[in-house]
Amino acid sequence: MKFLFVTVFLSVYARSVISLFCYWNTGCPYNYFSSRTPYNAARGDIRDSVIKLTDCEPISIWGLVRHGKRNPGAELALTMKNAIVIREYVVSSYENGNSSLCAQDIENLRELGADYGMFENAYQLSEEGYQEMMDIGKRFKQAFPKLLNKLESQSYTFRPAFGNWMQKSAEGFVNGLANGNLDIEKATTDFDIMDPYTTCGKYQRDVKKNPEIYLESNKYLETTEFLATKDRIQRRLGIDYPLTNENISALYDLCRYTWSSKDKMSPWCALFTTEDLKVLEYAGDLKHYYRNGYGNSINALLGQIPLSDLFKSFQLAKDGKGKKIIAYFTHATMMDMLYTALNLFKDDVELTGALRNPDRKWRTSKLSIFGANMFAVLNRCNRENKTDYNVVFYLNEEPLKPICEQGVCTWEEFENKFKTMNSNTDMCQFKSVPYI
Repeated sequence: MKFLFVTVFLSVYARSVISLFCYWNTGCPYNYFSSRTPYNAARGDIRDSVIKLTDCEPISIWGLVRHGKRNPGAELALTMKNAIVIREYVVSSYENGNSSLCAQDIENLRELGADYGMFENAYQLSEEGYQEMMDIGKRFKQAFPKLLNKLESQSYTFRPAFGNWMQKSAEGFVNGLANGNLDIEKATTDFDIMDPYTTCGKYQRDVKKNPEIYLESNKYLETTEFLATKDRIQRRLGIDYPLTNENISALYDLCRYTWSSKDKMSPWCALFTTEDLKVLEYAGDLKHYYRNGYGNSINALLGQIPLSDLFKSFQLAKDGKGKKIIAYFTHATMMDMLYTALNLFKDDVELTGALRNPDRKWRTSKLSIFGANMFAVLNRCNRENKTDYNVVFYLNEEPLKPICEQGVCTWEEFENKFKTMNSNTDMCQFKSVPYI
């Protein structure tokens, strides 16, 4: 009898230890989901972050903005939709005493309705994504009220890359900035400043469609760390059949696409521990690093193209011929290329699938989030009867300090950094049909 009591006690104790992590009441849930991170999880606030310089006033703003949160593409949507059936196995496993998930997490998962609109409307901007864009526009209007008030038709440019979700992102930003009373230029499927890689033959052939680009991310899936994560997820769910990498990826996508930064956490995320999410995040970082970032030399060259436009735009503004604001709406790919061209967030040792560095600089959960943006502000300063100019950089509404001292470049520093930026596509060798 005593032996039975001890056995039962240890069994209950073990269950309670395993169930110690309950997602539903986690005070600070891990919400860094690589390039699917919600904007509000990683942004600053330009109203608080704006750098105020004595005797200076902003005269021009230039920005590159990733679209807001959107629905998954058609192929991914189908994979996610098919994975929903796993929920029934998870619930059944818990009811049979085989799962270590918490009761409330199971209840939330059981009651979660499937958002089939997300699956049926591929690539469409979500309501949250539209709100993200509108809020960014509102905050910029409040941070620079004198410059952005009553914009005249020739004083601005807003242009999206091709795609309905791009158009809607631009509309959201413009509505936040000026209640929608501004024109948005039509997108083109040909070469454009904010997505030159779409028609760049060399990039499409040697990078985008090259399986070798994904060798390191695939290698990581075979490491001890990833296999331990896979086993941990399997044991946490307690389901009968072995989960494949595709299963885990689909469940991860259900977690991050249904996580709302304003409403509530996604019950799908309860399937993972914080450590699991960090491992899956790194797999995403590797893909971006080699496809869009430092893993291929052409990425930096393509990233220079919008930066060349920035330099020319501010030169015109400095000469009194520029615009008050220019904003282009693009993809995570272009944001990654932009950082690479500026030599930002570059680790001393390149990222590989052999080892995850938790302190790495290249973190797509900080850099390539939904709504990611880099803005530059040209200021005209009048000091001691002398006119001078400087440029302040912001990333996701926080001063981009690594680019110059505290994020503020003198005109000379700005000119030296940007005047040689490439503006052509000679490196592309041939034109490719856009893949969008």
